[in-house]
Amino acid sequence: MKLRKKEGNIIHQPLDPLFSMQELFGSLQQKYDAVAGTYIADRTKTPMVLRPQFSVSDKEGKISGDHTAELVNVVWVISAKVGKSAPVKGTHYTIDETTHALTLKFNLDPDTSGTVIFDADFIDPRRKDVIKAHWKGSLSCVSATEWRTTLQTLWPMRTDLVPWKDRGTFQIPVQLMNGATKVKDDASVYRWQVFEDSEWRDVDVEKDFWCRGGAATKALTVEQRFIQRIQIRCLAYPKDNTAELQAAAFLLRRFYGYYDDDLDILEGQYIFPETSRAVAEAYVVNRQGGRIPAPEQYFDMEILYSRGDGTWWHVAHGSWGEVPRSMFPVDATMKHQFGWLTREISALLPFTINGEVLTLNGEILVGHHPVIDNDFEE
Repeated sequence: MKLRKKEGNIIHQPLDPLFSMQELFGSLQQKYDAVAGTYIADRTKTPMVLRPQFSVSDKEGKISGDHTAELVNVVWVISAKVGKSAPVKGTHYTIDETTHALTLKFNLDPDTSGTVIFDADFIDPRRKDVIKAHWKGSLSCVSATEWRTTLQTLWPMRTDLVPWKDRGTFQIPVQLMNGATKVKDDASVYRWQVFEDSEWRDVDVEKDFWCRGGAATKALTVEQRFIQRIQIRCLAYPKDNTAELQAAAFLLRRFYGYYDDDLDILEGQYIFPETSRAVAEAYVVNRQGGRIPAPEQYFDMEILYSRGDGTWWHVAHGSWGEVPRSMFPVDATMKHQFGWLTREISALLPFTINGEVLTLNGEILVGHHPVIDNDFEE
C-alpha cells in the first residue's frame, strides 16, 4: 500500500532590520582657515571612517545579530571636489572589503559641498527577501576665519642713517599677522608708499632711486647713500578681506648727530727765514672722540688763509691745504691765519632743471651738495 503525503507551508516571520552608519574619527563638516591655510579637521592627517552596521532581529531567534559582513551589492558613491576634481579611489579614499568601511583621506575644496551615498543588499536566507540598506551624508567645507589682524615689525619707526656707518643696501621688514599666526605671503597684499607733496603715493622703483625692490612685498629694500629724508609706510591686508587693512609708517633720515671739527697746522706754524710753506689739515671728530677717516666723503671741507686784513683766500677743497711763502705776511702788522669750513653734504640726490630730473643713457644723474650755503663770518 502506497503512503500518501501532503505538505504544509512553513511561514517565516519577516526580519526586523536595523541599519546605521557609524561616523568614526572625524566629521562630515570641515572648516578652512584661509589665513593659516589649515583645515579643521584635516583628513589628510586624521582620516575619517564611515562604517556601516547592519543587524537583524529574528522573532524565531535563529539568525538575529550582526550581519554587516554578509551585505552584498555594496556601493559607495562619493561626490566632492578635491583640487577641482573628483576624488580618486586608492588615493583619496579606501573601502574595506570585509567591513565595508569607507576611509576618507581628502579635504574638500574650500566653500564647496558634496555627498556620500551608501547602498547595499541583505538577502534573507529563509525567505529570500532582499532587504535594502541606504544611507546618505552631506559633506561641506566652509571658510571661517576669526580676524585679529595686525602688522608687525621689529624695525624702528625712526631710523637715523649716520653717513660714516653706511648700511649699504638693507631691508625694512613687516609681517601681517592674524592673532599669533603669520598670514601666508600668497594670502596677503603688501603695498609700500612714500609721502611726497603732502600726500601718499605708491613707491615707484623707476622714480624712487633709493628703492632697490620689494615695493609689493613684506620687505622693502632701500640703499642708504640715496636717502636724505623719506617718510614711508606699508599697507597690508588679507587678500580675502580688504577691510582688515593695516599700516606701519617709518621715517628714514640722513643724520650726522654730534661731531666737532678742528684744524692742525702741520708745517709753518712758526715762520722762520727758511720756512718755504705752511700746511694745514682739517679733521672731524665723532661723538666718541675718534677722528672720522676720509671726512671729505661726508663733509664739504674748505681750507682758507688770511693775513689778518679781512680777506680770506681759498686754499683748497678737502681736508689738506698748502700755502706758499709768497702768501706769508710781509710785516709785523699782518697775521698768519688758517681758517676752515666744514659743511654737511647731502645724500646722492638727482639733478633737476625746472623740476625735471636729468638722465644720461636712461640713468638718473645724482650728486652730493652741501646742505648749507657757503657764507661765513669772521
